[in-house]
Amino acid sequence: MKKQRISLNCTKGTLGSKSLKTLAQTLSQRLGYKVFRTLKIFPKAHVVKYGQGVDKLTQYRWFEQKGIPSVAFTTDPNQVKTFLEEGHTVFARHLLNSSCGKGIEVLEKGMPISVAPVYTVYKKKKREFRVHIYKDTVVATTEKKRRKDWDGVQDTKIRNLANGYVFCQEVDNPPAGLLDLAKAAAQISPSFFRGVDIGYNEKENQLFVIEVNSAPGIQGTNIEKYVKEILKNV
Repeated sequence: MKKQRISLNCTKGTLGSKSLKTLAQTLSQRLGYKVFRTLKIFPKAHVVKYGQGVDKLTQYRWFEQKGIPSVAFTTDPNQVKTFLEEGHTVFARHLLNSSCGKGIEVLEKGMPISVAPVYTVYKKKKREFRVHIYKDTVVATTEKKRRKDWDGVQDTKIRNLANGYVFCQEVDNPPAGLLDLAKAAAQISPSFFRGVDIGYNEKENQLFVIEVNSAPGIQGTNIEKYVKEILKNV
């Protein structure tokens, strides 16, 4: 029986993704035929889904419904005022579909509350991880760490490239339950590729989901790890 050809089914927003392009090129080289990135689903192809995201508000509500530990959230500015008066830091999230900290406004006590589709309460974290999952399989676990040569602003609330943080493959002594939590949270997205961001509050010994990325950046050795999983299913 002739094997089905792989087709990378993506969205308009992820069609130009560098990670998806690299995946397509690597698969093409490995399989000996052109693997296309496409918005269409071809009935005769082995469809691999990438980037079918779920907005942040839907994620938070789903986590709450499923009993998955995450961040406290609200859509009510009056509740935000209460959070701030209690001494919490609140993130006004102006973009429901974004990554790398885009669209986040940090609110502290006494500051005016701007209108946003959703607000989340900042939860302190000693460590932050990204667990890569393909379908139901953990592909890789990385940890966000500040670059040793970073001399910019020391911001630990938003851990992104702009604040000097990078993903590191070396993860020492990951907290118990990290991978199980990541797999549970990943079910929110129909994408086959999920990057689950998880924080760890050491004082409370608590893991909590920050968000699930349906089109995670895939680089270096993680490309080969994803390709290996894709080919297992062909």
